[in-house]
Amino acid sequence: MQDTPSNHETSSSSPLQRFRDLFQKCKVGIGLGILVLYVLLLGLGTIGEIWNVEWILDLPLFRPPGKY
Repeated sequence: MQDTPSNHETSSSSPLQRFRDLFQKCKVGIGLGILVLYVLLLGLGTIGEIWNVEWILDLPLFRPPGKY
């Protein structure tokens, strides 16, 4: 006989453990996605500052604190 865990044992893992397992599988992709998003936002902010593009500077992400 083979020593395999039953379905009950494998399905009882906690949501936190499942999240950790998913993160371990996708760690490189998540990191690369965050890096690409950061570079795109940095480029967008730089374009807005250099050429004074108001619609970019008025985005909530690029507004200075206290400006509404």
